[in-house]
Amino acid sequence: MEEVDYVTFASAAASYGLAISARPGDGELRATGGSSSLTVRADSRQALINGVRHWLSFPVRQVEGDLAISRLDVARTLEPALRPEAVSGFAPVTTVVLDAGHGGHDRGALSSFGDEKDLALDMLPRVRRELETAGLNVVQTRDADVFIPLEARPALARQYPNAIFVSIHFNAASRREAAGVEIFAITPPGAPSTGQRQPDARDGQRENGHALEPVNLVLATTLYQAVLGRLSSFDRGVKRARFAVLREATVPAVLIEGGFLTDPAEAARIASADWRQQYAEAIAAGIRDYKTLAEQQVLPRRVTDYGRAPTTEFVPED
Repeated sequence: MEEVDYVTFASAAASYGLAISARPGDGELRATGGSSSLTVRADSRQALINGVRHWLSFPVRQVEGDLAISRLDVARTLEPALRPEAVSGFAPVTTVVLDAGHGGHDRGALSSFGDEKDLALDMLPRVRRELETAGLNVVQTRDADVFIPLEARPALARQYPNAIFVSIHFNAASRREAAGVEIFAITPPGAPSTGQRQPDARDGQRENGHALEPVNLVLATTLYQAVLGRLSSFDRGVKRARFAVLREATVPAVLIEGGFLTDPAEAARIASADWRQQYAEAIAAGIRDYKTLAEQQVLPRRVTDYGRAPTTEFVPED
């Protein structure tokens, strides 16, 4: 494994007009400036950026009494999260390809209220109606209980100019208490995915999805801010993965997990048609905000703009 290059947290924060303003906990530093904020903790791969949890590629380090963050995370996480309007590669958005996870023989996560494949499929026309009202062309990877090969899903988006791809899922875990929403963008080349300790040989390979990798994180962050802002769900964070639908995408692409079907309380909430409609409206709001950012460089709304309190707590890391 190549040595990871680090820069001091203070210098990284200063490059975004932020200055250290507090030490909210042991080994933690918070920097603020204008309406932006950034909090990190020693030995953690979490960064709290503008009130939302983000997962870094490499842990924050303590170096000679100071905290330091990897240069890769500065370029690939801080830059698109703190300065999204400056990211290159934006294109107008005219088509949204909505993907319902799983289908057919692949049931996905299971609960007494229903299968993930069915609940995800139910989301698509709900989101579609909201987006079509806003004048967007919407395409579904499936509109029935059929299995679509993973590589074929993002391939559909290549047929449409100025498209984005949003894959909608629900989650499962061996721990019944696991709950909350999370969103994934493609992992940067050479970095480990969230939950993976070290990069492996495959991680150095460039994928189709890497052509727009910083844009993907902007889409993920924008969409996630709207979902968190409109829902009371726990903030599990903006994460990184090399899922096939992200690897093979040649347009901005994200995968969102809308809660855990293995948690009884959350499964019951997901089973509610009223909740799914609220969730659909939140997803559509985030897509509209991304479209406005991409086309007009208008900064998207943040969780606090919706009246939600910012995330301030770090969670245990496996």
